[in-house]
Amino acid sequence: MNSATPALLALLLVCSLPAMAIVAADSGLDGSGEPDGSVQDDVPRTPLEIENTTNRLQLGETTHGYAGATPNLGSVFASTDEELRVDHEQYVFVERGFDTASSTEREEMIEAAHSRITDRTAELEEREETVVRQHANGEKSDDELVRSLLEIYHEASVLLDGLDRLEERADDVVGYSLSSNQVRENTRALEAHRTTIKSELAASSADLEADDRFEVLIQTSEEGYRLSIIEGETYISETTRFDNYDPEAPDQFAGTDRDAYDYAGELYPWAAEHGSPNYLAAGSIHDISFTANEFDIRMYIDGGTGEVYRELQRLSIDSLPIKEHETWSQDGLELSTRTTPANGPVEVTVTDAETGEPESSTIAVDGHELGETESDGTLWIIPPIGEYELAAETQTGGINVTTETPGG
Repeated sequence: MNSATPALLALLLVCSLPAMAIVAADSGLDGSGEPDGSVQDDVPRTPLEIENTTNRLQLGETTHGYAGATPNLGSVFASTDEELRVDHEQYVFVERGFDTASSTEREEMIEAAHSRITDRTAELEEREETVVRQHANGEKSDDELVRSLLEIYHEASVLLDGLDRLEERADDVVGYSLSSNQVRENTRALEAHRTTIKSELAASSADLEADDRFEVLIQTSEEGYRLSIIEGETYISETTRFDNYDPEAPDQFAGTDRDAYDYAGELYPWAAEHGSPNYLAAGSIHDISFTANEFDIRMYIDGGTGEVYRELQRLSIDSLPIKEHETWSQDGLELSTRTTPANGPVEVTVTDAETGEPESSTIAVDGHELGETESDGTLWIIPPIGEYELAAETQTGGINVTTETPGG
């Protein structure tokens, strides 16, 4: 791309302008560029305390849906278009004339490009917050939210590539380097848009030969959102709290006796006790994780608020404690559930009411099919918060019940 002619690059920029307009229109920002909506003051900002497993961030009143990504050629084109646009910007700010520029001019070029990446990183945060609140308010569908999150995912990916190229260019300037704190902070902020679940969604949308739809439970509120999936024997949950993020405020941990790592241990004592720690400071973003064979807990603590604003959890389902057990009988079938804490996975079992033999069943929540039971009649699902309809259909009959998941 660096050897392309200016005329070709200008053409690419013109071709990408419609996509830029679409993204801006879809972002839902008002004229000031600020997201709409407000948060509930009564939702705790620190994680919910849970016995015998890790604590978890909570959300307020949520809107939920089961959505996913089907193979979508449009998303592939959108990704390619975004890469071309960022490449053009990179060319304009750095590559053009870099080889013949003086050291001072090179520094100015790199600083301008870095400033642009920093600005665009902040724009991604705003767009994410806006589209999530639009979903929580019923203004965006589940699929529209997923599409917007994937657009942000792709932009974050190419911005990370651009950041890498800037660092390489900075190495070519004697006696100069980019601000390591700002680079690390940008990197952590962009990586937060490229989580496990979002990467799975992106891969599914790009696999044009795939037949299956990758399913994820989406929960949104004015405070933030959560994406959750079950992958094999692992429960993966990714939660973001917008009200726990204030990039304009000074870092509460800098120059004080307060330590972000120690605070993380206070917020997640079970994980800190049973896991190996890792701490990466990145400007005012404190990236801390606790890892063991059964779990991987990663949190981004924002120095501005002093609280966790992104929480990523991978938990072995077998390691989760069982909180409740319920059983219903109907039309010769018995349906039972075993519930894990804090809006975690629920094991659904369907058997013959007389013989106790497992029944092959299709399990649905609020009319949305989530999968088929295994040979032992069980299926792990992730339920929404609040009341929901749970149904099991067999070849000979079915059972429908109303149950509830406490808020979390």
